[in-house]
Amino acid sequence: MGLLFCLARHGETADNAARIFQGQAGSGLNRLGRAQAARLAERIRRAPPAAIFASDLERAAETARYVSEACGVPVELDADLREVDVGAWTGKGYEEISRLFPEEWAAWEAGLDVRRGGGETYAELAERVGRALDRIALRHAGEDAKVLVVSHGGAIKSWIAKLLGVSSGGLGVLAGVANAALTVVERDSRGRHRLHAWNDAAHLEGLAVDEHSD
Repeated sequence: MGLLFCLARHGETADNAARIFQGQAGSGLNRLGRAQAARLAERIRRAPPAAIFASDLERAAETARYVSEACGVPVELDADLREVDVGAWTGKGYEEISRLFPEEWAAWEAGLDVRRGGGETYAELAERVGRALDRIALRHAGEDAKVLVVSHGGAIKSWIAKLLGVSSGGLGVLAGVANAALTVVERDSRGRHRLHAWNDAAHLEGLAVDEHSD
């Protein structure tokens, strides 16, 4: 089997629900987000991971703690698993951004990988997340193990797109990552990857599931 990465997006936050770009800021989970995290924890508990890693942003770390408590596996935080830095877009909603940054907004809407608000590009994000996952893989070299990685929608999508050979400007070909959904990728001993599941939200049946921006 090799190493199995179970990539989970954090549960919903108030900013997600209000369609506000959080980037590397934002707060913890809202009521729905906590319910989503609990469902994720219950699913993962049935076959616990060897290790849990998470972005150090509050919404991801909080989601990871739900799984940690259910499985008895500690969480290790890694800043390289953070969401994309959207610079001056941080904390602003769609309407405000389209008014304040019309050229950047139009480019992003057209699918161009722009440095929003002076922050990161999606290509840079994919490289950063890839470095974190490479470090995790190195620590589990030679093992047949499953690890849970709790991160963010843009972070997961960007890295998966890179694996699939999708350009950073063509991310629209992939559906957005739902809050608390799972994406599963196998990595073999030669560093090759195989996508097993994308945006699996079966454990969230009966709860609201939506796509939100970073």
